Amino acid sequence: MVDIIRRLLVAGLAIGVIGGNADEFTRFYDETVESARHLATAADLRSIGTMLDYQLMKTGRYPEQDDFMSWMKANFKESPTDKLGYDHWNTLLIYTSSEDRKRFMLSSAGPDGLPNTLDDLRITGP
Repeated sequence: MVDIIRRLLVAGLAIGVIGGNADEFTRFYDETVESARHLATAADLRSIGTMLDYQLMKTGRYPEQDDFMSWMKANFKESPTDKLGYDHWNTLLIYTSSEDRKRFMLSSAGPDGLPNTLDDLRITGP
């Protein structure tokens, strides 16, 4: 999705350069790509959260923290393995589960790439 938006915006940027509005189109491009990354990461977190909840319903527990990546590979087989477990800023997602494995938190460090800052995206379960 981000790639399609990027291609469309590059075409718009080229038209803007010809028309003399390059700064405006560059700013628009950057904002649009950032919004697309945010939306795509939020959607990924929701999808993973849904599968984690299914895991809880099926087994009574969420995956252990150390097993999260192998759990991801087993449950998201159609996803490219080099991008599995990463947000759309190319930062590894952070998964933690409670000691009894009845609760979880999954987060993205967001645009700044630093965990536990205001721009993080986070879901918890149940």
